[in-house]
Amino acid sequence: MSRLTIAGAICAVGLAASPAAAEPFQSFVDMCLDTNADRQAAIAVAKAAGWHSMTPDTLDMESDELQEPTLHISVDPAGMGDKGPPADVEMLVTGWAGEAWDIGVDGVRMDACAIGAPFGDAAALEARLEQRLGVPSVDVDGQRAWAFTREGERFRSQADFFKLEEEEALRTLAAGKLYMAVVMPEDDVVVIMLATFRPGE
Repeated sequence: MSRLTIAGAICAVGLAASPAAAEPFQSFVDMCLDTNADRQAAIAVAKAAGWHSMTPDTLDMESDELQEPTLHISVDPAGMGDKGPPADVEMLVTGWAGEAWDIGVDGVRMDACAIGAPFGDAAALEARLEQRLGVPSVDVDGQRAWAFTREGERFRSQADFFKLEEEEALRTLAAGKLYMAVVMPEDDVVVIMLATFRPGE
């Protein structure tokens, strides 16, 4: 699995702040998990919370990594001045990709919803994520991930998805979205992301 470089992109925005950590988990639940990583729904939640839209050009991404990216930040960038962002700043990134994250099945579209914050505690976020989902994690090419489908408000583990033959995996995707949640620490930023996978259009 080729790791999508959302964490690196968020680092490039310059979110370095004082060590008083932001708490991005609730933002992840509100904007990504509760919206099923739907871009428009996530943006609507961010705007309702007073987050500010920024130009996606700020993200340091190659053109084939994330299509139609959006970027929202929890503070007004006009008020940051030379001091930079406050310690509790958070960022929402959304977008989609065709083959940016290889799950062993061709012709799959991935939609991503990610929350980034400086100096987040990756281990604590992973523990809260597993408690919230109630499903075990799986190792996917060295990345700890939680793979699941949804049944109403409940989550059903799909930890065995990566053992399926391609035809069976495609049937699983066709029956409903496959979700994968990951926590990605990079430099002074931690990113918690929900990706959804479905057959490409």
